[in-house]
Amino acid sequence: MTWVARRLAERQPGVDVERVARLCRHHDLNRWPFAHNSELGRFDQAGNTRVFTKSLLDARLSDEDFADLEGVHHKRIDELSPEGRIVLGADAITGVVEDPLLLVTGLNVRPDFIPDPVSRALGFTLRAEPWRGRARRLAKEFHGSGTPDPLAFRAEFARLFRDLMGQVLEREARPERLLDLASSVKTRFIRPHVFPINNDLVCRSSWIRGEVMPRYLARFGDVDLVLVDEDDFVRRAVRIGAAASPADFRPRIDAIREQQPDLCFVGGRAAAERARAAAGVSRRPRFTPVPRLATR
Repeated sequence: MTWVARRLAERQPGVDVERVARLCRHHDLNRWPFAHNSELGRFDQAGNTRVFTKSLLDARLSDEDFADLEGVHHKRIDELSPEGRIVLGADAITGVVEDPLLLVTGLNVRPDFIPDPVSRALGFTLRAEPWRGRARRLAKEFHGSGTPDPLAFRAEFARLFRDLMGQVLEREARPERLLDLASSVKTRFIRPHVFPINNDLVCRSSWIRGEVMPRYLARFGDVDLVLVDEDDFVRRAVRIGAAASPADFRPRIDAIREQQPDLCFVGGRAAAERARAAAGVSRRPRFTPVPRLATR
């Protein structure tokens, strides 16, 4: 997000670029408590901005900084300073570009899962070259190598993200319009289609919210979540018996290949054949038409 915000700030005369970067960093502080909406009804991220910011960094932020941070959390763009508006626009558009890209490359969902209207709204499609080829190489290296390299994945993912975001910002760089675009894509696609895969199927957020969090909060209290990092949270959850082991919290990166092979971007045909074999379904004859995945 900070990279996107800097790009936007550098295009607008009179904007304090370093203040934009500072707001970005503080907006991103300690995102773990809010990753799966575990704070709903328990902790107000916007209303307690001063609590979690000062607890973590003892930050010397101005009243204007805190007002902007609260406004960004609430998405009240009309109440923000020019720097705050840029941060809100950057945060919103980053998510709706990053999430589909991660869906395809990191979670191994085929690009045609992304509807054409969403691709047109964003101004790029992962179904066409050169983006499809780059996304496929990245997905194949991560899911087809047998020994994925997370650091290499992150580096190439960042390069691909920045190239795609560059296209988006060439078409539109006004924070207000970026917020509108992001809100539309999130409502039409991200929330109903990406979140169930990423949050529930891969990251088990329903289990975290429904089983882990009630026991954790009963033991440690609400505000504890803004004082610990993810590793501390996992250790504490295991210690009180809310989870059997740290492995329970690891994302199930192969969930699509194992549970929904028809959605696979790479390795889908082999996964589907294994699933059919396990179910006792005979293999298709050689003259059967090519599966849809290969024709899209």
